[in-house]
Amino acid sequence: MEPVLKRGNTERVQLAVAGEYPLIIAYNQTLQRMTSRGAPIDWIALEPAVTQVNPVMIGAKAPHPNAARLFYDYILSKEGQEQLRGFQRIPVRKDVEPDPPRLFRDLNTSSRIPRASKDFDATVKQYLEILN
Repeated sequence: MEPVLKRGNTERVQLAVAGEYPLIIAYNQTLQRMTSRGAPIDWIALEPAVTQVNPVMIGAKAPHPNAARLFYDYILSKEGQEQLRGFQRIPVRKDVEPDPPRLFRDLNTSSRIPRASKDFDATVKQYLEILN
């Protein structure tokens, strides 16, 4: 096989569906969206499935911090997580199943918490140095 490094999760999935690639590594929700639409593709989870932490933050100088707090509360509520599920995202709440449940149910997971989150600016600088 001749591996190809390619950016763009959705593009990789579309090219695999078109037969350009026999095997890809991609986000399961993107693959599942294509599968649900009848595309000739399916996926299996690589375990442990690595989860990514995407924090919700309110800016220190937000012009409307109380509105931001209300949005924060909403996005983490059951109703907010159900709305995110409608956008093919995997909910964080245990009382909101992903659609379909196979996206996350019964997977052996490992959380990827950035150890460098204490020094975010240095992490971003290092990232840019590596990838530029």
